[in-house]
Amino acid sequence: MVLCLGLSLPAGAQKEGAAGFFKGMGKGLVGAVTRPTGGIIDMASSTFQGIKRATETSQDVESLRPPRFFHEDGVIRPYKEREGLGSQILQKIENGRFAKYRYFAHAKVNESDFLMITKSCIFFVTKGTFGQLTCEWQYCFDEFTKEPIIVEGRRLRIEAKERVKSVFHAKEFGKIINFKTPEIATWVLAKLEDARESLPKY
Repeated sequence: MVLCLGLSLPAGAQKEGAAGFFKGMGKGLVGAVTRPTGGIIDMASSTFQGIKRATETSQDVESLRPPRFFHEDGVIRPYKEREGLGSQILQKIENGRFAKYRYFAHAKVNESDFLMITKSCIFFVTKGTFGQLTCEWQYCFDEFTKEPIIVEGRRLRIEAKERVKSVFHAKEFGKIINFKTPEIATWVLAKLEDARESLPKY
């Protein structure tokens, strides 16, 4: 404020004498009021623009990897992304309908289907167009009537108790799952056997 008055008074006095002195004094007072106000407005505008840019460029924070899967014994093991992903998928099937089951293993059948193995059952899960997960069919281990086997190299055959789907559909006695390679089918069969062996023996 002192600087504004100091610059305006001499300039006014030199040009117009006493009248110029008072005129310069008026200009100085106006500048002393308007310049700080203008600075505050500029600062507020800059702050608003900064907040706006931060809001526009911000994105939802997502985990870089699936959460760690904890086994029933509570022992912390080295992180395995496959286990974390499988457990996460199991929690999301049909909005948590199967969340009570304990994850054991899973494998892709094709681009949209995969087989989920839990500690007591198997689920055939399909991923929809919009990412929704649906259980197409399921069997618990106590429904198996024969040991699961691999046929024709890469086809896993599950034979189970007779089940009538509806009045208009034939009875079913199990399923055959076509995996992409014999190696995947063999791996799934081994995991399925391990899961069944882990059941309590009475």
